[in-house]
Amino acid sequence: MSRILILDSVKAAAIILIVFIHLYNYLLHHPIAGCHDLIALLSFLALAGFTFASGYTIHASNSAMGTREDVIGFYKKRVLRVYPLYLAALAAFFVCFQVLRLDPPLELPPAEWAINVLCLQVLLAPAFADPVFTLWFVGFIMVLYLLYPVIVAPERSARGIILISGGIFALLAVLHFLLNIVDLRLLQYYVFFIAGIVAARSGIRFSRFETRFAGRGAGVTAAAYASYCVYLFHMPAFAVSAAFMGRLSPAWYLHDAVMYMVVPALFGVSYGVQKAYDAHIRSLLSGKAAPG
Repeated sequence: MSRILILDSVKAAAIILIVFIHLYNYLLHHPIAGCHDLIALLSFLALAGFTFASGYTIHASNSAMGTREDVIGFYKKRVLRVYPLYLAALAAFFVCFQVLRLDPPLELPPAEWAINVLCLQVLLAPAFADPVFTLWFVGFIMVLYLLYPVIVAPERSARGIILISGGIFALLAVLHFLLNIVDLRLLQYYVFFIAGIVAARSGIRFSRFETRFAGRGAGVTAAAYASYCVYLFHMPAFAVSAAFMGRLSPAWYLHDAVMYMVVPALFGVSYGVQKAYDAHIRSLLSGKAAPG
């Protein structure tokens, strides 16, 4: 599927919002100090937009789920695309926040780390697991990928998708209230993923927007493309940078200037990592040996 600029714009805006919301915690001078409600709203909108765009693009690229091979192929592509980088991020979080005790420190027992490794955190929280901050979203996305073939099924209409996804939502809600499992955030953002699927299945297109901005938006596309890698690693990058600057003890404006400069560097490195990783995944899926 070719990239859709308006959805790339949503993803780019979402990741930029998320990055700066989390950067806020590592600055010495807070430009919007005291605006906690605004920060919470922006965080919600960013994740909701990202989830909607993910639902739309997943369905636009994987509308056919009519055979066992389609389902296996979908799972294979999604796991290869998401899981190895997630494990690398989880290892970085463990070292930075549990071993080195950078801010904010973690104190999770081995069993809870295992639950996070298996991407079961949003299903088993809060009774049995404490999802690692920010990385909970990857566990959430993995659950949605697991459910996706069931939700769309062969030739299921938009109305059918709404009905079956509503039934799944009801089951998850019952599990939450009866057994104190299923993170409320799964229920909260699940709706936006389904909305994205329904929009794609209903044939909603953005051709007018795409035509108007044809030939532009390269920076937006690059930011959207790097967004997953940025999301995974921005917290360790900020924590390490803040710890380093803390050792140097510069004036607050120098400290904050360096922290702001981490952001474009993070996007640049993430874009390169994502591009190299995707090339390797394509070689695996095509059955060719990865270039040395």
